[in-house]
Amino acid sequence: MHVLAHEAPPAGGAEFTQVLIAAAMAAAVFVPVLLFVVAERAGRPNPVGRLADRAADRTGLPRWAALPMGLAGLSGFSALVGVYWDVPIHMELGRDEGPLANPSHFPIYFGLMGILASGLISAALARDPLPTRTFRVYKDWRVPMGSVQMTATGLVGVAGFPLDDVWHRLFGQDVTEWGPTHILMIGGGVGVVLGLQLLLAEARQVGAHGRLVRLLGPVLAGAWLMGASTFLMEFDLGVPQFPMLAQVVLVGLIGAWTLTMGRLSWGPGGTLIVLGVLLGSRLLFSAIPAVADLHLAVPLPYLAEAVVVEAAALFLTRWRFALVAGIGAGTVGMLGEAALSQTLMPNPWPSHQLVTYVVYGTAAAVAGALIGVWQQERVDEVAARAESTGPRHLPGLLGALAAVGLMASVAVPQDPAPLSGDVRLTEAMAGFEVSNPNSDAAPRWAHATIRLDRPVENPVWLNGFAWQGGDFATTPLEDVGDGVYRTAQPLPVYGQWKSGVRLHTPDGVMAILPIYAPADPAANAAAIEARDGARAFMAEIDFLQRERKSDTPAVLWTVAYLVVGLIFAGMWVLFAWLYAGAARVRGLHRAV
Repeated sequence: MHVLAHEAPPAGGAEFTQVLIAAAMAAAVFVPVLLFVVAERAGRPNPVGRLADRAADRTGLPRWAALPMGLAGLSGFSALVGVYWDVPIHMELGRDEGPLANPSHFPIYFGLMGILASGLISAALARDPLPTRTFRVYKDWRVPMGSVQMTATGLVGVAGFPLDDVWHRLFGQDVTEWGPTHILMIGGGVGVVLGLQLLLAEARQVGAHGRLVRLLGPVLAGAWLMGASTFLMEFDLGVPQFPMLAQVVLVGLIGAWTLTMGRLSWGPGGTLIVLGVLLGSRLLFSAIPAVADLHLAVPLPYLAEAVVVEAAALFLTRWRFALVAGIGAGTVGMLGEAALSQTLMPNPWPSHQLVTYVVYGTAAAVAGALIGVWQQERVDEVAARAESTGPRHLPGLLGALAAVGLMASVAVPQDPAPLSGDVRLTEAMAGFEVSNPNSDAAPRWAHATIRLDRPVENPVWLNGFAWQGGDFATTPLEDVGDGVYRTAQPLPVYGQWKSGVRLHTPDGVMAILPIYAPADPAANAAAIEARDGARAFMAEIDFLQRERKSDTPAVLWTVAYLVVGLIFAGMWVLFAWLYAGAARVRGLHRAV
């Protein structure tokens, strides 16, 4: 699977031939889908329509839900298999020769196209019985709101691919999971679950029932936990490029959101189904990386949060349940995750930051629980065609605004203040075993002893680090006194390795003291020689993403981030609008 990389791959966009091939693959999927849409809306018999009827008979779901839900589920799973394969490849081997040179891109690409196709197929199959509230496409063509959400998120995910190539041409490759266009692809891919949850509610409204229909509620909540947890993968693997508080906020937000939905949709034990989907899927996602001898992403399991949510649901309902479940998940839950991180996480949560984690985790968990209860109430309203009493949207809106504010406050890394270290290297005979060597250079390993020019109080992380040389690894720094630290294990300083000492501080500063990196002509990056002497810490992103172009005008960066941000924000606004619209009842009684 891996090819030795003696020369640096291109650092910009794909070759034009690869762009054409990708476009041809998209046409091979969507031309038949569009032909089916035309045939189905014209009332002509077709194989897909017959398959939809058979799926409806087997599941008890309407034809516009049964087949599209199955296709979306398989497509989403395919995309996530590719993501959990792709990220460790980049961490171990660096950037690609091109998008088609990396085998993990194919399940991602076809998975995202399948997600978009599932939304289009659902819309094409939309015939009576339809839910009370629908979206008008054209004249008498009305479609369920869930179909619209599925199509929109699929479109965002698929659009991420061409936008990613444009981004690379303008700004260089961003070898990180959280690159702006990567966020679009992942967010669009996992966001289809929100459409599936709404589509299931609409199917229940028109009479779908039975064990499968009931079980799909917590299973889809688990799928949402599974998909949203993808954003934590760099933390799970041990090479995060964003502050640790971002992990804390995401764990609190995602866990409380999905666990409250699972508990409300199923009843007692619903959180266990949610966790079963998460942990079972992560085992499956680990299969290809394990066979390829790549690193495996180990998640925090949300166990303490699940216990708290189950307990709160025994005594409380609605918004009181959300507040208590969120507070419990943020306190007991974060303490539980901090304890488990000591054995599960490559970079454990440091105990001296525990109060900070609980504060931010609680705020995020309350926000997530408010959103989860809001979403489940809208699902129940759609299914029962009856509005709930009391405040309907304000608590959910407050939760959403809090989630946005929290992520904005913790996700942006800060540049370091001036800090230097005097480096002394001591040759070592050997280091750790390299899983996928990508260079013919003679191995060279060295312990790094560093004397900082000023003390660093209570860092989140201070460790030796190396990646993209055929593997990646983190080693702690041993404090040998008087501001002098030594790597516990030797670092590789040869071939394609990029090695240094990472420093993360509680205020979000992410810095690195570079020790070794090869010349990278394609990225216009000079070599960093492994030698003794004084060196300055630099912003970590400038070392980890050496491919980023430094000469692109600032206005282009601003416009690009604004465009990507508006697309991503629009997907979430559409989610709220469709749920609220589908749940609105005209001429029907209010629930008491």
